[in-house]
Amino acid sequence: MTITAEIKGSLEREFNICSTTVNFYKRQLKALEKKYKMTTASFLAKFEKGALGDEKDFFDWYAFHKLLSSWTSTKKALQPLIK
Repeated sequence: MTITAEIKGSLEREFNICSTTVNFYKRQLKALEKKYKMTTASFLAKFEKGALGDEKDFFDWYAFHKLLSSWTSTKKALQPLIK
């Protein structure tokens, strides 16, 4: 399958959006890790066991982790298409 210049340009824009979004969520996770002095992995283990409270930050942290995972997968899928 041949990818036209127009399609390649669209894929590159989507890849750039993914990159920007991935970086955003990484920064959000780092800020929460610093604020609560624990890694995201430690947070997830405690959060999923119900060992933490119901603070808004904790739900945001959980969502940011899930969204980072999703956007990272999309970025990885796009990468070979734009080479």
